[in-house]
Amino acid sequence: MTLRSRLLLASLVVMVTVVASLAYVSFRQRSVLTDQLDAQLEVVADNAERSAERLPGAFIASPQPRPDEPLLTGELYVALISGGEPQVLARPVSEPDLVPDLEGVDLAQAAETREPFSADALESDTRARVMVVDVGPGNVVFAISTRAVDDAQDQLLITAAIVLGVVLAALAAAFWSVDRLGIRPIESVTKAAEDVAAGRSDHRVEHPPVATEAGRLGLAFNTMLDARQALEVRQRRFVADASHELRTPLTTLRGYAALHASGRLSDSETDDAMQRIHSESKRMEALVEDLLTLASLDEDRPLEYSNIDLSQLLADVAADASAIEPERPIDVSAIDDGVQIAADRHQLTQALTTIVNNALRHTPTTAKLTLGCTSDEATVCIQIADEGPGIAPEHLGHLFERFYRADPGRERSAGGSGLGLSIAQAIVTAHHGQIDARSSVGQGTTITIDLPRNR
Repeated sequence: MTLRSRLLLASLVVMVTVVASLAYVSFRQRSVLTDQLDAQLEVVADNAERSAERLPGAFIASPQPRPDEPLLTGELYVALISGGEPQVLARPVSEPDLVPDLEGVDLAQAAETREPFSADALESDTRARVMVVDVGPGNVVFAISTRAVDDAQDQLLITAAIVLGVVLAALAAAFWSVDRLGIRPIESVTKAAEDVAAGRSDHRVEHPPVATEAGRLGLAFNTMLDARQALEVRQRRFVADASHELRTPLTTLRGYAALHASGRLSDSETDDAMQRIHSESKRMEALVEDLLTLASLDEDRPLEYSNIDLSQLLADVAADASAIEPERPIDVSAIDDGVQIAADRHQLTQALTTIVNNALRHTPTTAKLTLGCTSDEATVCIQIADEGPGIAPEHLGHLFERFYRADPGRERSAGGSGLGLSIAQAIVTAHHGQIDARSSVGQGTTITIDLPRNR
């Protein structure tokens, strides 16, 4: 059963419950009011019997009772029936024409049972509650109009109709609101999910305001689709870039192999070709290693945490850089002593080495390189700065993108894969840290890494 069907069923149940409740209230009201009329008849009937016992024959003495007789009540019809036509002893003040229709009524049995019963009124649109009392010389008929009960019932029915109208309008408004703000957006999300499953990933959901649950669902669904589409774009670009990067050394290898197989290379050219083959194979090996590293980081594999002396690690990275370029000035005075951190030693070393090697590759050997780190109780801040040519603003925002090169020609000739800083960012992110780059053209670049001291 659909949500809309369940909502309709619930609305129907509410309406049936309200109608049943109002019907019960109406029944109980008529029953209570009728019991009150019967109670009045009972009191008057008892008085009539006692009067008959005290004053035998009083009921046939005069058809027009005297003012001091106890049977002259304001809203009762009282008549004496003794063989002939009824002698009216009292009439209701509010309905003086009230005369109960007693045709077909067994007065003797009614007097014996003394049970009130309902009867139509002659020449009137109302009914009456009637009781018959045997007073010896005849039967006295007491009747009281049920118009007050009928009026009360009419008022209750009007009230019930208003209540039903209000309930129906409220249910209709609630159903419309739930349908518009809840059911339709869910159906839209379902349709969009089916479209995405069918390959139409550009479909989006028109959702209500995010203040509603369905609105938040629609927004989350659209956000998920946007993220999925962006991921697919990055993956396609990544595969295309990786294919291109691998195709270049493979083409070189295939070309030199073809030349060697054709016998058109001299001895010196063969040696040069072997060197080129070795160089391209090493570059291809490095690229594959970088791709495997990124794949491992993307899978969120658990890190091998250990306590690391970060100060010593940065000093070792600086020493390795000095070994690569002895003539480059490297400043380690900004490294605080004894900075400890919980991290994966291998991966953190790879990230720092990658950033330093990137600086060595893209700055002249005369450009100063500075390594530093500071810490507080919760975080560690690492800075690696160079005084090289800097990075243009239009390239700075793409610095950590995979295969992105601000200078493609120089990057490829220098042997870089375009994945180093992406790997460094992935490693920092895996440690729940942040990495940022600031650069000014002509002044150099600073890479800042913030890491939590503990896991």
